[in-house]
Amino acid sequence: MTSTRSLLRFGVLSLTVSVTLSLLIVVTGVVLMVDHWTPLGDRAWAAVTFAALAAGLACVVLAGLQFVQLAASLRAARRIAAAEARWTEDLLAWAYADVPLPCPLNRVGAEVLLKLRDSLRGSVSDRLRDLYAETGWLTEDLRRLALPRLPIVARAQAIERLALLRHPLALKALDRELGHPHPEVRALALLALSRSVGRLSLSRREGLVQSLALHEAITRGSFSFGQVQEALSLLDDAGLLLCRDLLAGENDRLKVCTLEVLARRHAADLHGEVVPLLSSPNAEVRSAALKVLHLSGLVPLAAGEAIRALLRDPAPFVQLNAVLASAHLNPPPLEDLWTLLGAPDWWVRRAAARVLLAQPDGRTRLMQAQSGHPDRYARDMARDTLAGSVPGPLLPAPATPAALLRPPEQALVGLPERP
Repeated sequence: MTSTRSLLRFGVLSLTVSVTLSLLIVVTGVVLMVDHWTPLGDRAWAAVTFAALAAGLACVVLAGLQFVQLAASLRAARRIAAAEARWTEDLLAWAYADVPLPCPLNRVGAEVLLKLRDSLRGSVSDRLRDLYAETGWLTEDLRRLALPRLPIVARAQAIERLALLRHPLALKALDRELGHPHPEVRALALLALSRSVGRLSLSRREGLVQSLALHEAITRGSFSFGQVQEALSLLDDAGLLLCRDLLAGENDRLKVCTLEVLARRHAADLHGEVVPLLSSPNAEVRSAALKVLHLSGLVPLAAGEAIRALLRDPAPFVQLNAVLASAHLNPPPLEDLWTLLGAPDWWVRRAAARVLLAQPDGRTRLMQAQSGHPDRYARDMARDTLAGSVPGPLLPAPATPAALLRPPEQALVGLPERP
């Protein structure tokens, strides 16, 4: 806060110097123009000269004050850095060797403690958390959050401190902030609560309570797609119950969001909830569910028929993820993959060729396709795949069509789409 105020004062002085110089230039220009058309007397020129000298002197004084303020800001920054270094040494010595702290924990020490709490693990980290609470800083943060008219910036700073602290006593206060009218405060509270729940060892009952609170806040529609994804990622394994509830809900947007998080985690824990979504009427939900199965590397037997059926889905991005997921079927649908070598979408053709190439007799099948497939584009894709000109491994497919419609130039072989 001190550094911010110093920077603000420096900026005000800089602005004042700039305005003064600008006015001096404007006045000089106006006087010269007026003198060109109507010559001024000696008394007028004396007044102009005095005004110019006064403005110049003001600029010199303001510039001097500006540099004095800058020097003071730099000295304050160095003092804060030195104090943080001392507190870091003192807190680490207290946490690891029980060396008493040289003085009570002040604001600088509390900020350093929160940084150490976030970077350390195990019992040492928990001791730092308890010290923050014992010295009254946790009580102060909770008291400030309870104030109805606390400024937004101060409220956000308190929530950020609680996010770093991850204390069980702060969960109720963060729950309450999920309903704050300001969207930025709600978003900070969501991420702080998710981070705390994901890294605290809560009881089953407390975990259920927090999962219900997060579910209620998310389903109200108060958060963006990215914020929900980040919250689910921060929850990690503690968010499986919340993910299950979101997949069982009616909101397709939240289903896609949850499936994307599960796909990135390569999670197979919720396949029982994912497989029924293969028959969803929403194409993006079907695609995201296929992506989860593909990236987890474990496709349940119950999903085999649904995946084979989705190989003929009208949406190309669903077809693409179905091809990727079919690589984990036993046996893989080789006839369908042969047919999809001639699919209208370049990405589907590429995926089908790569899956066929990964089979024990894949090269033989592609050589047959190169010479005997009835589709020209299938023959081209088989030839280029065998020649190694289709670059890179078979990458995970996006769940939405936006990225599929922009194939990278280096991956284009011939014409990407049918004319």
